[in-house]
Formats: sequence, C-alpha cells, structure tokens
Amino acid sequence: MLIANMSPRTMAKTTDTGWLSHALVEDEEGYEVVGYDADHSKQFWAWSQPEKGKFAFPVHAQADAKFHTKVVPPTGKTIAMVDCGHSENHPFVADSVLRIADLVILHMSPTAGDWERVVEPETAKPFKDILASSAPLRATGRKPETWVLLNRTVANASSTGYYREEMIKEGYQVFSTVIPRSERFGDSIGAPVEGAAKTAFGALVTEMKKRGLLPVGNQEVGR
Repeated sequence: MLIANMSPRTMAKTTDTGWLSHALVEDEEGYEVVGYDADHSKQFWAWSQPEKGKFAFPVHAQADAKFHTKVVPPTGKTIAMVDCGHSENHPFVADSVLRIADLVILHMSPTAGDWERVVEPETAKPFKDILASSAPLRATGRKPETWVLLNRTVANASSTGYYREEMIKEGYQVFSTVIPRSERFGDSIGAPVEGAAKTAFGALVTEMKKRGLLPVGNQEVGR
C-alpha cells in the first residue's frame, strides 16, 4: 500500500513521516518500508542518507508531477511512505500522488493557523477540495481515505480537543493518537531514529491496525 503524508504548508509532516516509517519497521507485523520524497526540498531523502539518519530502508527522490506513472504501490506488508510536497506550493505533485494513494494522512497542529490553511486558505484550494478533485482520476473513482494526525500537541491543552472537533465538523476522520510537542521529535531531522515503536508513533501504528488501515496477518488493505 501507499501512504501519502500531506499538508498545505510546513506542519511537521517530514518529521512525522520519518518517525512513523521507523515505527512501522519496528512493529511486530514486520512491515517493510520504502520511502519516496515527493517534496522538492528533498529533506526526507537527505535525512535518510548514511551520513545523517542512516535509515534502514531506501528513500527515493520523486518530486514529480508524473509520480503516479513512475511509482507502483506495493502489495503485502510493504508500505510506501510518501513525504509529499506542500499542497499549496506543489499542487501538481500532490495531485499526482493522490491518484494512487491508498491512505492520506493530513498532518497539522491544533492551531488557528494550521486550521485556516487546511479549511479556509486565503489564496489556495481547501484541502478537502484537493481530495475531491482526485476522485475522477483514481481507479476507484473515489477520493482516498483520509485521516488527520494532530501533532505538536501540548498536554492538557484545550486546543487539541477543540480542533479535533472542528476537523470532525469539516468531515474529516481524526486519529485518537496525537503526537506531542517534543524536543526529541523536533530536533530529530538529520539524526538516526531509534525506538520509534515505543513512542506515540508506535501507538499510532497500533491504532491504524485496529482501524483496518494497515495490512495485518494475511489481510490486505483495499484501495
């Protein structure tokens, strides 16, 4: 399957993608991961290199408006993790990735700024309209299943619950698991990732399995 990690702007997406990828590799299901950097910044790709993060899985630079013609979503327990360029700045790349995505994870913080960029951007298309536009171009004829991951959350802050409800009102599904604000995560790009399964990202993998969003045992995830 292919998971598209997306956001309209900088919302800790690349950090989340790196940690979630490692949590998948460390999971008891034995997932294999192949990464794709569909962002012109190449930050995910650079992080994976031997002189930096030394990832145990390959990451390919693929910021291309023809992404869907060059990448085939894997089957079985191999997960393609795509760090997609910001949809505001690279709409053609985002559109191409959405054509073949099995699952979209929308990364955002529970803040007014992030909510506005997703739901009511001043000069861009709302993210749900981007998703809807992909439907006619997909093999299923339907937009991809999409879940919101709230990150940079603060313990006991009312903002997490408030923006969770606001996103649900907008028609989004929101993960119960949240990614807390943490120096360990925030300063991790460029360094090796260890013990991801023991963090909130491991809890996220468990939630995804329970929701049928990841292959478990011999069961595939339908597109």
